[in-house]
Amino acid sequence: MPGRTRNAYLLLTAVYLLLSCAKPVETDDPDDPAYPTSGTVTVDNKAVANYDGSGFLFSTARVIFYPNSSQVYPDVSVKISSSTGMPYFWSIDHNSAFKLLNSALDSASAYAFFDSLAAISDTAGFVSPIFDLSAYQTIAVRAHQNKYAKILITKITVDSSSIAEATFKWVYQPDGSLVFPAP
Repeated sequence: MPGRTRNAYLLLTAVYLLLSCAKPVETDDPDDPAYPTSGTVTVDNKAVANYDGSGFLFSTARVIFYPNSSQVYPDVSVKISSSTGMPYFWSIDHNSAFKLLNSALDSASAYAFFDSLAAISDTAGFVSPIFDLSAYQTIAVRAHQNKYAKILITKITVDSSSIAEATFKWVYQPDGSLVFPAP
């Protein structure tokens, strides 16, 4: 009997540990204040499994793969131009748009501009796609539901297989105003 009791105790302890270490259920509610409004992320056009690439969705602060069964599309995706071989940002569902705000020659100037940019002055001049991406560009993004973000491209690469990868710092305004929260 002591062996069965010990085994039952060990089993109950293992179940308790598994349940107590489980991750909380994640929600996809874009209005959930738990989602960060700034960070750094990398997206690419690598085809993996049943996906064409990855993109970033500001409202949930997540990299998502597309196409997906939820029909949730990223605000920012990167592709390669077949004519120039250069990377560009595009909107899969044509809801997002981009506006180049600044092209700096070095990281210090780029970060100074990005960090001092407290608001977008107007909503004119947004396009999709936006071509000729390079490091140290600051771009405004009109995301889903006409909410805005600013991004600073910190690194962009294209390899010999035409895989583009873009790393950027981002700040998102979830209330739809043109003023960015402090990161």
